[in-house]
Amino acid sequence: MTIATIQLQSRALGHSIDYTAILPEPDRVGSGPYSVLLQLHGMYDNHSSWVQKSRLSEYVRDLPLLVVMPTGNNNMWANLHAKLRYEDMVIQDLYEQVNSLFNTRKGKWVIGGLSMGGFGALRLGLKYPDKFSSVFAHSSVIPNADGLKKWGLPDKTILDDLDLFQISSKLTAENFPVVSFDCGTFDSLIKDNREFHAHLQKLGLPHQYVEHPGKHDWKYWDKYVQEAIVQHSQVLGIKPVNIPE
Repeated sequence: MTIATIQLQSRALGHSIDYTAILPEPDRVGSGPYSVLLQLHGMYDNHSSWVQKSRLSEYVRDLPLLVVMPTGNNNMWANLHAKLRYEDMVIQDLYEQVNSLFNTRKGKWVIGGLSMGGFGALRLGLKYPDKFSSVFAHSSVIPNADGLKKWGLPDKTILDDLDLFQISSKLTAENFPVVSFDCGTFDSLIKDNREFHAHLQKLGLPHQYVEHPGKHDWKYWDKYVQEAIVQHSQVLGIKPVNIPE
């Protein structure tokens, strides 16, 4: 399996960032085109964390799936101000380069992440249902309006744009992607996840929310990212392929 680190010159950020890509093996899964999984890291991690700290590369080895993992620093995968446009970096710059550089399938990507990346996966997946067909988030930060105020951002427009409760309220079941999220029962973020689950239930928006025994750690994320891969594969209509050597 080939795992590459690639540099993206981002117009949105005005500088380059690195992203890691897990490349499908043509001899094992065929020559493509490949579906794309965008997998986001959490606070204080980087583009290589999912490869270094989990067995994600093993879990996707037999799938015709290209996994892309960009660096988001600690900027919530959002446009926090003019010089921190990490949302545009992902949705515009990265999306464009990956589709031009690799043999990707036409159509929507799938997206996942943990903690800050779980917030990013939910937010980007719901804000851009035209780009993402499946969303799976683990141990997510999901602040309500009062929680967002504590972030200290002065611009109400930005705060509203970060509010998952507002974003989801604008959607209907017809334009809602396949959404799942989970949280460990010993995770301090479980209250956030329960509140968002209740909000989606109240709106009548289809989703799956599950609580598992576990903490806010890589043991938990490594275990349950496997369920995310199953969901993404089902939505994309792809199956494991083993080509004899």
